Amino acid sequence: MRRLLLCLVLSACSAGTSAPTTISAAISGVQSDLTKAGVVSVSDVQGWSAAQMSAFDANVRALQCAQKTADPVVAMIAGPVTMDLTGSFTQSGSFSVSASASSLTPVFGLQADASRTHVQTLSLPVQFVPLSALPDAEMGREIGYAGDLIKQRLDVTDRIVSDRDELAAHVRLLSSSYDGGGCSGGAHAFVGMRSK
Repeated sequence: MRRLLLCLVLSACSAGTSAPTTISAAISGVQSDLTKAGVVSVSDVQGWSAAQMSAFDANVRALQCAQKTADPVVAMIAGPVTMDLTGSFTQSGSFSVSASASSLTPVFGLQADASRTHVQTLSLPVQFVPLSALPDAEMGREIGYAGDLIKQRLDVTDRIVSDRDELAAHVRLLSSSYDGGGCSGGAHAFVGMRSK
């Protein structure tokens, strides 16, 4: 009988509990999701490696093929990704055992309450623009990021404009070479990354 009571008490205390999610696990999950989404960088085009150029070109070709146009609409992550996490777990319980003088069998009662709240908010600013407008959209994102630094350093403005011109020339080349053939692969979102 004591074992039965102990099992009931322990099961009441553990009912409804769940393993907590750590902040690092939540952040890693978001990073993993963005990686799986296959975002393609459009920043610092003058410093692209051959692999970055190839990834950009393949993504543009996939978008052109999917939309059957040389100037497809593209999705661009246009700002910082932000995440708000909120979580709480509250549990209470009580257990009582009583026996009456007329009965040899104890009478017991069990009561447990549990409350759970999990909230996760992810903010992902996505801008949809034609491929031909992608260089201007990226330049706007970079200007917004650079902020007051543009007023203080002329070289920042020159670099942003130079990157925009280089990306625009590359986009024009890809658009003019599209002929509707050679279509395969999946399309991904473009992302502007902070320049180092």
